[in-house]
Amino acid sequence: MKKSYFLFIALLAAGALFMTFAIQRLIYAQKQPNEQEVKDTLPKGLGVCPPFPLRDEKGEVINPVKGINDKVPYSPKQTCGAKGCHNYEKITQGFHFQQGKGEAVPQKYGERYNWVLYPGNYGGNWCSPAPLYRQLAPKHNTNPRLIDMTSFEFVTATCGNCHPGGGPLEYDRNGRRYDECMNDPSSGFSAGGDNGLDGDYYRARWNETGVIEADCLLCHQPEYNFKKRNDEIGKLHFKWAATAGAKFGNIVGSVKNGVPIEVIYDKSLFDDNGNVTIHIVPEPRSKTCLNCHFKPDWKKRGAGYSERTDVHMMAGLKCVDCHAAGSKAADPRILGKEIHQFGKGDDPSGFVRNDLDNTVRSCEDCHLKGYRNAPVAKHNWLPPLHLDKLACQVCHIPNRANASALVQASDVYDSAPRISPPPKHIWTFYDQKMNFWNHYGELELFGAEDKPTDISDPTLIRYKGKIFPANVVHSTFVGFEEEGRKGLNQLFMKDFYSMWMEHRSNPDTNYPELKVIKDDNKDSVLEINSPEEIDAILSASRKYLEKTGFPLVGKKVVYVSDARVYYSSNESRELPKEEYEATPYASVYKYSHDVAPAKAALGARGCTDCHSGKSSFFYGKALKTPFSPKDAKPEWMPKYKLLGLSGFWVKLGELRETILKKVIYFALCFFIILILLLFFSILAIQSGAFSENRVKYFSLLFFAASVVGFFITIFSPGLFEYMTISRFTLDSLHFWVGCLLIVALLSALLLENNGLLKGFKRGIWLTGCLALCFSAISGIFMLLKIGWLDILTRLSYTAFDLSLAIIALGLDVYLFFKLVSLKKTVSETGLESQ
Repeated sequence: MKKSYFLFIALLAAGALFMTFAIQRLIYAQKQPNEQEVKDTLPKGLGVCPPFPLRDEKGEVINPVKGINDKVPYSPKQTCGAKGCHNYEKITQGFHFQQGKGEAVPQKYGERYNWVLYPGNYGGNWCSPAPLYRQLAPKHNTNPRLIDMTSFEFVTATCGNCHPGGGPLEYDRNGRRYDECMNDPSSGFSAGGDNGLDGDYYRARWNETGVIEADCLLCHQPEYNFKKRNDEIGKLHFKWAATAGAKFGNIVGSVKNGVPIEVIYDKSLFDDNGNVTIHIVPEPRSKTCLNCHFKPDWKKRGAGYSERTDVHMMAGLKCVDCHAAGSKAADPRILGKEIHQFGKGDDPSGFVRNDLDNTVRSCEDCHLKGYRNAPVAKHNWLPPLHLDKLACQVCHIPNRANASALVQASDVYDSAPRISPPPKHIWTFYDQKMNFWNHYGELELFGAEDKPTDISDPTLIRYKGKIFPANVVHSTFVGFEEEGRKGLNQLFMKDFYSMWMEHRSNPDTNYPELKVIKDDNKDSVLEINSPEEIDAILSASRKYLEKTGFPLVGKKVVYVSDARVYYSSNESRELPKEEYEATPYASVYKYSHDVAPAKAALGARGCTDCHSGKSSFFYGKALKTPFSPKDAKPEWMPKYKLLGLSGFWVKLGELRETILKKVIYFALCFFIILILLLFFSILAIQSGAFSENRVKYFSLLFFAASVVGFFITIFSPGLFEYMTISRFTLDSLHFWVGCLLIVALLSALLLENNGLLKGFKRGIWLTGCLALCFSAISGIFMLLKIGWLDILTRLSYTAFDLSLAIIALGLDVYLFFKLVSLKKTVSETGLESQ
């Protein structure tokens, strides 16, 4: 009875415990959705975007099928972000959206560029390689004459074309949405009004145009109509642009002409419930990225971004494979769900988010660490010193296939055709060979995809401890100094353009001094190079500014040519700059794209790809002066001077690779021939089939033929490699060649010391000993690379090869004497025929 009683109690307790647990789980399960909704409102288990409704900027559903709210544009922010699917605020913190807005200006940048408010495209150096260009007006202004480009004009000046929305295209510098601020009666703002000379609202029409929200589909919809979107922006249809770009519908009406706007949606894109199902990709295609980067990177870097010019594109890689972001990012600084800080490199002239420099997937990530089974680079043939000092791009981007702007002269009017918009006529570009280059004409006529081939070699720069290939841009422009500030300011682009247009309309009365400026170098384009021309442009600029009411109190108008500031032709000063710059007021663009296949890289044909008088690596031309004062012709200097190298070291390297190594390799050939001749001669004599004299004369005749062949190969390029081995293979085996020669010399010295080979000339013996010691000492310096003995380390490479050349020649002389004295040699070996 007791057992049954206790069993009953136990079962009852277990049942109560189970029920308690079940109730708790039920309560937890009921609460869980609400808690999860707070933490993360993203629907789980979907994997992809389901059919979804479009929403307007108020968050209300747009349903063209049922005719509900179907005349208004859709809002990317409300459609993709507000209902919890995607974190709009996190996404739009990316520097592609902010483009420098609100970011502190780095000290060096701020001290140089007096017009810079932020370090990016918004408030910074725009997209031109050098001044003059549009500049963002400060938030607060007291004189309309000092307002150049407002936040509204930042959009209309075509900057909005390559801006994905959000950031400065959505919110003002106080964090308020532009259209909401203008629609607020308390602001006192009106469309097109002065609006308190506010740099965000001066003569703006935000309340009519709306704002441009971050447009998700611009990047994530492959079929997005980029051109249509930008056409709508050009019509001031800001908030309608995303609807047109995504092809959801057509926009009718006109903000410019005051015609009410409505959207005519394409109902075929919507299901019966009014939801859309469109093609969306998580990783943007490269073509999408190139919508913005293709054109400017032609001008800046000569980038082709094609399978023809880039081995990575030929292999099928996408931009985002290296410039990854979010959960696919390569660097922990930008790793995280929906973080849209795309992996970036480190350009000398790029100042946006410097804290995120080198977050891009690097060459080493793939080709040393083997990311995604990329071919691992093996440079075991190359002295490690090269990898310490050279960036990968130096060898793997040996040249460029397309032109780029080496010089931007913003001091004259370029009358070439097809330049648009018109103010860009004040930009005159010259390519890497200093030929006049109508870049915007080519861009308008050919298009970026059909850019003409124009082969050039990169300039080499030292940047942060390594050598990189780059485009070092030179510039000329008119600006002004300001009291109490270190740097310079620039004239407004529109002012300089207007001055030249007035002059061209009537040269005799409007700034007639500009007639002094001539085409001195006969390239059909004006340029400024003489004292008279410098004085003329300064005089005309001052007159224009005074005439148009530009305040010049506390300002000095100056002419800037590279790193020299002219107050007049007789008074000037030098500007401080970095060693890799031509001027502090022009960009330096590193090269990282259009990588050549390994077989086309520098070094693929041996060390003389760089270390020879015929190579452009050291002896190629680097621009020194765009327009010489004498005849306006360019002045050049060898590349090694830009790297801070002396001619002595370059010549020493050339001597080592073009002479000493050739001596070593040819001497090695003779060494092998002589060894074989001696070996077979001794065997022939030992066999008794031939007399000693006959063997000797035959051997000498064969050796003489080898010498003749040697001279033939010298004057027949490629013949030696065809007959024997390539220069690259010899260079890659250089260490083992040295070991072979040193062992051979040691063997000869030991044999002579033991008396087995008599008659060894004492002078040659001593020379061999000295060369051996010399090679050992220089080899130690090469291996240790002692920093404070850098000169000795650099000398040691040539010293080592010099010692090897002496050893190789000494061995050849030694063996030749043995061949000449064949009878004595056979006697010394004790191998006479029995």
